[in-house]
Amino acid sequence: MLQNWLNKITCGDSIELLKKLPDSCIDLIVTDPPYNSSVAEWDNKDDEWQLKWLKESHRILKDGGSIYVFFAPLNMFGVEKFIRENFTLKNIIVWFHPNLYGANQSYGKDRYKSTWEVCFYAVKGLKSKTNINIQQECWKKYGCSFDVMNVAAINKGRLHKSQKPLELVKKFTQMSSNENDTVLDPFMGSGTTGVACKLLNRNFIGIEQNQSFVDIANKRIEREKVCVKFW
Repeated sequence: MLQNWLNKITCGDSIELLKKLPDSCIDLIVTDPPYNSSVAEWDNKDDEWQLKWLKESHRILKDGGSIYVFFAPLNMFGVEKFIRENFTLKNIIVWFHPNLYGANQSYGKDRYKSTWEVCFYAVKGLKSKTNINIQQECWKKYGCSFDVMNVAAINKGRLHKSQKPLELVKKFTQMSSNENDTVLDPFMGSGTTGVACKLLNRNFIGIEQNQSFVDIANKRIEREKVCVKFW
């Protein structure tokens, strides 16, 4: 039953756990998968692996449901191809973060330091089922509705090496789901998607393979629940 998954983080392999979710049960997916940058073992995933979780995501997403996938520009093309062929690609959002940690470092001396990442925004079917006018609502709530988003990367107090800013995840969640919808993050990390859902009155389903990050995310989400209740 889907109820057994709601508002909790399940520890385990994302692809295997996604297979256990029923068809067309998720309203929105917001996630930050391994990028295949090869900077760490957990991040070293090829296109074949990426397509496995994307196929499961397509199956469990409702018609008209949306998906946001962060990815690295140099490794994005296999993922982009699948999304274009199986979803309706609405935007390739650029997340610009000039304060990226390690700006004095490089993944190669013969290249420039990258200060941006992409986020694919797509819909299963032709049109989002939320009926939200993203351009108008995003402008009213955030003062900007452009597809290039200048948001500082998290350096101080970062809980996960690839932790994304709450501002971005909250914006995507608010613009592409309604209250009480179910939002999935199959690579939960430090729990940012769960926090956004608690702030916006959405249900979440989280999957994370590392138990230490499950513990970190649960504590972070629980703190947010207390703050929301207090205020």
